[in-house]
Parts: sequence; structure tokens; C-alpha cells
Amino acid sequence: MWYVKNFNELDVVELEQILRLRQSIFILEQKSYFEDIDGNDPKAIHIFNKNENLIWAYVRLLIYDDFIILGRVTVNAEYRGNGSGRRLLDYALNYLVENFPNKDVHIVAMSYLRDFYHSLGFKTVSDVYILDDDPHEDMILYRK
Repeated sequence: MWYVKNFNELDVVELEQILRLRQSIFILEQKSYFEDIDGNDPKAIHIFNKNENLIWAYVRLLIYDDFIILGRVTVNAEYRGNGSGRRLLDYALNYLVENFPNKDVHIVAMSYLRDFYHSLGFKTVSDVYILDDDPHEDMILYRK
């Protein structure tokens, strides 16, 4: 089941599971050393899916006056390879169309996911650059 919550609507178990999932992907799996808990969670919209005991898909939306940042896109390793990432982003993008229809959506994407994000309508707007030892690129889904 999909959930859309503001920070103050998350219960402590959901918050712990979200932070654990993000840590498992961005810090442990990708061996990145960035500040995941960056102070933006309280102003974000959190979209996630969970079964009875586990949040297994998550994305964070930061809404600004002129654009949206879609970030922290995560799917638990056990749930990958079956379209879970596409379902997560389809749900998030549909939510944005319904609630913020005229705002472009920005993402910093790992370059190996370029074709996936292009299939969702994102356009690459930067050269490839190295972030945390991995190639990344900036992408925008234009909606204005």
C-alpha cells in the first residue's frame, strides 16, 4: 500500500525504517559518505510502500516555488528486478501531476540509470560528473 506523508505524520517506526532503508542503500550498498540526514526531511513529502513489517520503497519530494526535487529514491534490494522502482516513481510522478501540475521535477541520477529515467520523461541537463566516486547527471522532467 502506498503512503504519502509529511514529516510530522510519520510515526517513529516509519521514520526509523525510512532512515534504515536509505542508509542501507546510500551508505552501505553504494559506499557513499554523504550527509543523508540533511535537515530537509521535516519540510519534505515522503512517499513509501510497506508490507506489514517493512518499508521497502521510498522517495522524498522537496517542493519549492518553481520546481520540485525528487530524491532519496530507494527500493530494498529484495524487492528489485520486478518493476518496483518504476511503480514507485510512477506513483510519485502521478502524485505530483495531481498536486503540483506545473512544476518541473529535478533529480540527480546515477548515470547507469539514465535510460530508466529517460523512459519516465526526464531529460539530461548536465554533463556526467563524479559524486561519491560514481558517475551522476542532473535531469529534469519538464512540466511547464
